[in-house]
Amino acid sequence: VNTSAGGGGVRWYEFRLDKKRDVKLYQQGTYAPDGSYRWLPSPAIDRLGNIGIGYSFGGTPNFPGQRFAGRLSSDPLGKLTMHESVLAEGAGVQNQMRWEDYTQTAVDPSDDRTIWYVGDYIKKGNTTYSSRIGAFRLTK
Repeated sequence: VNTSAGGGGVRWYEFRLDKKRDVKLYQQGTYAPDGSYRWLPSPAIDRLGNIGIGYSFGGTPNFPGQRFAGRLSSDPLGKLTMHESVLAEGAGVQNQMRWEDYTQTAVDPSDDRTIWYVGDYIKKGNTTYSSRIGAFRLTK
């Protein structure tokens, strides 16, 4: 989404079921800590209610890459309070393909806490993309 900082932000929502099992909006937010661009978010929620979101990142002077941000369940509603982490720094541009036919964020079923994210970036001198996979655990 467009932001007042001039870049693009990651818009996210959390829905929950009420006592009648109807879907209700619990919280929502836009993550845009600066004027850079963030797009194609993929969120996940671990068993403690912590939220992690992986997304593409870029804008002058940064080539497109992958980043990850999150929040603990005890944080103020609507805020991704955990500092943005760099998963992959882009070092080139694409010129012949679509950006990211896929990204994926998923909670590891072995512990229901580790959040895995995969996304694409361009290595220096390459004309095709590479994928990077990262694992995150949201704790204080």
